[in-house]
Amino acid sequence: MGNSIASAALICWPLVALAMFLLVPARKAIVWSILGGYLFLPTIVRFDFPGVPPFDKDSIPALATFVLAMGLSKRGEFKWPSNPLVNGLMLLFVITPFFTGLTNQAPVVVGRLFIPGMTLYDSLSASVGNMIILLPFILGAGFLRNERSHRDLLVIYVILALIYSLPVLYEIRMSPTFMNRVYGLIDINYFLQSLRDGGYRAMVFLGHGLLVSTFIALGIVAAAGLMRQRVRIAGISAALALAVLAVVLVLNKSTGAIVLALLIAPALYLLPTRRFITIGFIISMIVLMYPMLRGANLVPTDQIQRLATSFSSDRGSSLKFRTENETLLLGRVAEKPVFGWGIFGRNRIAVDNGWSVTDITVTDGTWIIAIGQYGWVGYIAMFGLLSYPFFNLFRNRKQDVSLASVTLLAMMLLNLVDLLPNSSLRPMTWLIAGALSSLVAARQGAQRRQTSRAPTYQMSRSSFDWEQAGQAGSVLSDAEQIKPSVRAPSTD
Repeated sequence: MGNSIASAALICWPLVALAMFLLVPARKAIVWSILGGYLFLPTIVRFDFPGVPPFDKDSIPALATFVLAMGLSKRGEFKWPSNPLVNGLMLLFVITPFFTGLTNQAPVVVGRLFIPGMTLYDSLSASVGNMIILLPFILGAGFLRNERSHRDLLVIYVILALIYSLPVLYEIRMSPTFMNRVYGLIDINYFLQSLRDGGYRAMVFLGHGLLVSTFIALGIVAAAGLMRQRVRIAGISAALALAVLAVVLVLNKSTGAIVLALLIAPALYLLPTRRFITIGFIISMIVLMYPMLRGANLVPTDQIQRLATSFSSDRGSSLKFRTENETLLLGRVAEKPVFGWGIFGRNRIAVDNGWSVTDITVTDGTWIIAIGQYGWVGYIAMFGLLSYPFFNLFRNRKQDVSLASVTLLAMMLLNLVDLLPNSSLRPMTWLIAGALSSLVAARQGAQRRQTSRAPTYQMSRSSFDWEQAGQAGSVLSDAEQIKPSVRAPSTD
């Protein structure tokens, strides 16, 4: 599938990533490579080899970036995540497919439909796939641990969002054809879904308009955080960048992304950082427990559907369709709640109507896919890693957390909530989660070194290792580090 340009783009991406590492520091090259591959490489096209997961637009940039970062970064620049909970969740995420395979060796037979059982080969391939999925998380945790790298990530993200706005605006007006023109690829079902209110919803190279809208919404949150920090982006104000991205998001006609951006971006800009961290933590815990709440009928789905219908009958119908599917799929999960049903679509529901077999379910949300394939164990491993940054910053919220890091947390919050209705978990989500997972430990390490060298009131610029503190993740301002007696008031 696809033309020779599509295959060549995937094959050549490691060379593009190498050029990035040669031109900019590793912390910036990692962001450019992961996000650039996500935005510009083709969907659908992939290379299949025996015993390993497919190589595609997600895995190739992740592997290439990881190898180059390890090989070309400065000595001591990478630090493996030290938190035992994070390491335990990563290990659980990788080994869960083995246990899923052991409990799903029997085939699923519905009429003429035959889905084979999982073999050791399948389990090994799925585990390797989960290892590759975690590479952006490890890169974020190992290289993007401090305020400087977090601000770099935000600036690069907004720059790419502005660049991407050009093809998005073109497709909104002319129809989503870039994927077909450049790579010779088209999915007629997704193309039909792009028809919106007499116009189009752009897909560009992401494969679906919802993913484009989520990416732009995250760019709006990043711009709002940079605006609060008064950081300019490639010579333009963050306020102007936010305004441009807001117009693009509205024109792309995705109600869910618009609502999330309208709620999170103003909250990030207006609320004290501690209060925002607290709100984010509460919401993340709700998301983590969502399958339990949903199964116990504690989620007011009827009221949410009526609210969505009041805005748009199409949105209300779409939400009703999703919740009905979730109810069916949760019944399927209840049959294998611990390790799930595994791969090959075994987690879906097929019905034999006498003359054909019909799949009556659609798996939209990331959460229902995760718990259906790998059960509660796999779900906790995945969403535990994605929720850990909220717990980590909430636990340490009384310490100084930079606005750059809180902005990343706001982006993570938008994406985490979006994982309930949509399947929008992508490498950039893992990269941001990793970047936040090591922040507190690094800052505490800097503070311990600061205390051990000399009393704080005796410090001066000449006696303090500013570069080391920056690498370790210190988020105190110059004035606070030199004269703590005149610290700024609490952000809460």
